[in-house]
Amino acid sequence: MTREKGRATAPDGTDHPEAPGRPGSPGGAAGTQEGPRPPRGITAATLDLFRGNWRGLYGFSFGVALFSALVGAALVAAAFALSWHNFAVTWKQARDEIAYEDPPFGYFSEQYTSIVLRSLPFMGLLLVFAVLVLAVLLVANAVAVRDAAAGGPALRPGGLWRRSRTYIWRGFRVQLLTLVCVAPLALLAYLVAAFFRSGGMMGIEIPRLDYWSSTPYRLLGNSLTSLVIAAGVLVWLRLNLATAAAVNDAPTARAALARSWKLTRGTRRWRALSVCLLLAAVVTAAFTLLSDAAGPVAHTVGLAVLWLTHDNPYAAGAVMEVVPTAVGLLFLAALVVPPVATAHALLRTELRPAADPAGH
Repeated sequence: MTREKGRATAPDGTDHPEAPGRPGSPGGAAGTQEGPRPPRGITAATLDLFRGNWRGLYGFSFGVALFSALVGAALVAAAFALSWHNFAVTWKQARDEIAYEDPPFGYFSEQYTSIVLRSLPFMGLLLVFAVLVLAVLLVANAVAVRDAAAGGPALRPGGLWRRSRTYIWRGFRVQLLTLVCVAPLALLAYLVAAFFRSGGMMGIEIPRLDYWSSTPYRLLGNSLTSLVIAAGVLVWLRLNLATAAAVNDAPTARAALARSWKLTRGTRRWRALSVCLLLAAVVTAAFTLLSDAAGPVAHTVGLAVLWLTHDNPYAAGAVMEVVPTAVGLLFLAALVVPPVATAHALLRTELRPAADPAGH
């Protein structure tokens, strides 16, 4: 079989289109005017792409997870080092109470406040770093989907990084703008829930919402909170195709958000919402299972911290609170995010021809 000008010639002399245009290839299209389209749905397209590229995708995600583990461990260690004096004072005060045969308190208020204040800068850095890692993974999988649809070679972690790094800053800004759009609704949901649970705020007093409240009042408080949460989830779901748009057809972060909003309007909204909610449910279930499975790891780390801190249970307890979440997030990034992010990018590929056949 010989190739000439993008055509494949079989031994019998008949011409066949190249692999990128074949229905059935990852992201293959029926014609050049409609752009790439998943062959048999998002699940089949994801499996097709992973069949030949799983080493590159998982190699890249494992590298990102390893780098995240090193940076996260350094930030957490710095936070504990800065707060070590407060943990030591708390343990000393607890030992004094035990010596006087009094039951020890948990954390004394002044020590607890100091620990929280010293940890806040590192918590902020961890949040920004988590947003960056999410952007890197989403961008890399969007690039993988785009290159596979164009008939690119088999993916390798190094090559995927080189092709992705051009879009990382744009993807990071997309994630930050999405967070800015969703955060006010999340804060409003928290304030509405706190308003009913605490019996009002800012001089406004209402009956406290609790187990003994009347059914209509409980429905009112819970319904208002649920409506705000639903609005936040809807906004987030309509904006979460922006990273894939930033890789393919949006020159700026704001244009990517606008593109995502356009792709998920009208009748396509329900398709996008159903797929995104399913992917979110998969991620949530996987994180829950992985963090629960990290219990033995947390126990082992706690014993090591007890030995290093001369049996300080407060420091060991704080570390044991962090370890399950950290382990769950790392394994989530390494194992679950690649197929989920690939399906997420393919959703944008599926919706684009219906929304804009010309690709504009």
